[in-house]
Amino acid sequence: MRNEYKKQQVKSNWRRWLLEILFPDKKFDGQFQNPGTEEIFDFDDVITADNPITLITQDITYYPEGDDRELFAIFIPGLGQPEEISSKRSRRYARILNTGVANLNNSSFLKENPIFSFLNKYLDWIDAAIHRIGLAGSPAIINTASLIIYAIENDKNINFSGDSHGTILLARAINRAKRKFISKHTKFWNFKARKNQEIKWENRTDQLINVFAFGNSYKKWVKGPKYIMVSIKGDVVPEKFGITRDRANKKGRNDIKFIIFEQIFSQGSFEAHNMMFTTELLRQTFMKNNIPIGDFAGLYAQLKASTLKLATAKEVNWSNDIDEYVWNQESLEEIRR
Repeated sequence: MRNEYKKQQVKSNWRRWLLEILFPDKKFDGQFQNPGTEEIFDFDDVITADNPITLITQDITYYPEGDDRELFAIFIPGLGQPEEISSKRSRRYARILNTGVANLNNSSFLKENPIFSFLNKYLDWIDAAIHRIGLAGSPAIINTASLIIYAIENDKNINFSGDSHGTILLARAINRAKRKFISKHTKFWNFKARKNQEIKWENRTDQLINVFAFGNSYKKWVKGPKYIMVSIKGDVVPEKFGITRDRANKKGRNDIKFIIFEQIFSQGSFEAHNMMFTTELLRQTFMKNNIPIGDFAGLYAQLKASTLKLATAKEVNWSNDIDEYVWNQESLEEIRR
């Protein structure tokens, strides 16, 4: 599917026209995409449909071959991934973990022929830093928050997933959804009513919203949803910038569960942040614990009961295509020693 045809599937806000002309992938920011067909779905069309969740389940979610189609996650990719690259990685995510995946695009500043090539490769990093300190919004934040509000008000279960920069957008979206939910049902000055609505928010999201984050890079995850934070020891992003087990314990956040695999790369290697390795470790963990691959409810139950046994790198039969997704070819030697 040609890029120009994909662009025709999205209705742009006129305020973003210049940005999208300069950086074409920004056209897809916050829009849905089926990772399998790579078809784009305008978010506004989806959220105003008679049943948005059914539409996402049937038309937007990519299911790997043989999947029972009982589970899917709305996934916000990490930075530096134009829509065709994030679709490719999401197809692998779905295949390795035997689950459905629907992308909510986190667009990139990368382009084929940048005017200032020395600067262009750093723009996504700058964008992520600005998002992390809350000085800029994103269609992905606004649209994800709208989905959460829809789920709460219509008693619908939704699973969200994010990788790296995508976890920043996801965390901020959950925070935005909480503020909008409380404000919608009470006045700003009615503190007692706001407290009651906050309790209602926590109860409702605990029942309906599940979050599975790879290499989380944000510390302020609001109470309510069920969280699982997955990383590999030595990944500097969650250890320095995200919520850690120690930080969660100090705040009494037992609602946040952690899966932290053993260190498999040399100290300081950014490859530990590559979720393509993390998904393979997760797959092996399902098998090691006799949990059907993709049964995240079963995984969460054992994690909550502190009985989950984590797979080691030596136990993983690394997929033949892993070399297509590494950032440093020397990493392959480390995991295969």
